[in-house]
Amino acid sequence: MKTNLVHYRICVCNINYHIVWSVKYRRKVLTQEIESYLNDLARMIAEEKGFTIKPL
Repeated sequence: MKTNLVHYRICVCNINYHIVWSVKYRRKVLTQEIESYLNDLARMIAEEKGFTIKPL
C-alpha cells in the first residue's frame, strides 16, 4: 500500500480515478482508433498538468 503514495514537499497523497464510458443502448462506440486517440489525449494532458497515469 505504501508504494502507491505520492510524496510532495508538504503532503503525501494517493488519488485514483476510474473512468467508465457508458453510452445509450450499450452500443460499441470505442473502436480501436477512438480508444487510441483518447489514450494519447489523456497521456498528453497528464504530461501537461504534471500527473501520472498508471496502466491497468
